[in-house]
Amino acid sequence: MNYLFIIDPPEKLNFKKDTSIFLMKTFLKNKMEVFYTTQKNISLKSNGSITVNVNRINSINENLIASDKESKSLSFFKKIFIRLDPPFDEDYLNLTYLLNHRRARDEKIINSAEGIRNFNEKLSILQFREIIPKTIVSNDANEIKRFIKKNIKVILKPIHGMAGNGIFLVLADDPNLNVIVETMTNNQSKIIMAQEYLPAIRRGDKRILLLNGNPLPYGLMRKPNKNEVRANLAKGGQASLAKLSKSDYNIIETIKPFLVKNELSFVGIDVIGDYLTEINVTSPTGLVEIANLSNIDISKIVFDELS
Repeated sequence: MNYLFIIDPPEKLNFKKDTSIFLMKTFLKNKMEVFYTTQKNISLKSNGSITVNVNRINSINENLIASDKESKSLSFFKKIFIRLDPPFDEDYLNLTYLLNHRRARDEKIINSAEGIRNFNEKLSILQFREIIPKTIVSNDANEIKRFIKKNIKVILKPIHGMAGNGIFLVLADDPNLNVIVETMTNNQSKIIMAQEYLPAIRRGDKRILLLNGNPLPYGLMRKPNKNEVRANLAKGGQASLAKLSKSDYNIIETIKPFLVKNELSFVGIDVIGDYLTEINVTSPTGLVEIANLSNIDISKIVFDELS
C-alpha cells in the first residue's frame, strides 16, 4: 500500500493550508506508506519502465520528515498523485507524456496524465455551454472588444493562470480597454478567455471538490473583498462553509460522466451563482479550509474515495 505524491519542492508548500500536505497526512494517519518526489526525479527507460527517485515520509509537522532518497519503479506504487501547481508549461506537458509510457497499467494516477493534458482548466468548461456564462476564447482583439461591447461588463482571464493572477474586470467604455487587450493577448499572439461578469460574485465564488465525481458535503464559499472582483483566498477572499444548492447538484451531475470517463478523480470546480466557471484538474485546493470549517471528518471521506 504505497502511495506516491509528485509535488513542487517541499520548501514551496504552505504546510498549514496546502491540500497536498493534507492528503499525505491522511494516508499516513491510515498507516499507508507515503513517498514524495519532484518533477525532476522521474526517468523513462528504453524498455518502457519508469524509475523514480523518492523520499519515504516518516512524519509531517512544520516540514516533511523523510528518509534518504531511494530509487523505485513506478509500478511499486498503488496510486500516484500528480500535485504540481500550474502553470501547465512545457515541463508539466512533458511529464504527462512520460507518464503515458508506463509499462505497468495497474497503478492509478490521480489525476490521469491524459486528463490533465487534454483538458485545460479554463477551456474544458466550453463542453458544457448550457451551464456556463457567455464566453469567448480568442487572441483577436476586435473579436474580444466586440464581445465586451455586447456584454458591457466582462472578466478577462489568462488561459494558464491560477490564484486570480492576471484577471481583469473591464467595461465597454473603459479608456484603457485597448491597452488591456493588447497586453493580455501580447498583441494578438496569445489566447485569452473573456466571460460575462456575473453579479453573483458579490456573494462569492463557490469551490466544490469532487472525488470520483462525488462532491464533499460542503463547498467553500470565497467572498471577494469590497473593492475586488477576485474571490481567490490568495487575493484576500473570505472563506466560509457553503451548502450545495439544487443548481450545484445539477452542474455536478452534468459534468460527472465527463470526469469519470477521463479519470479525473480529484477535481475542484468553481461556481458563481448558477454557472460553472472553471474545472480545476492540476492541483485543486480547498480541503484544509473545508475540513477546518466543518464538523465532518473530511479526511475519512478523502481516504475512502481515493485510497
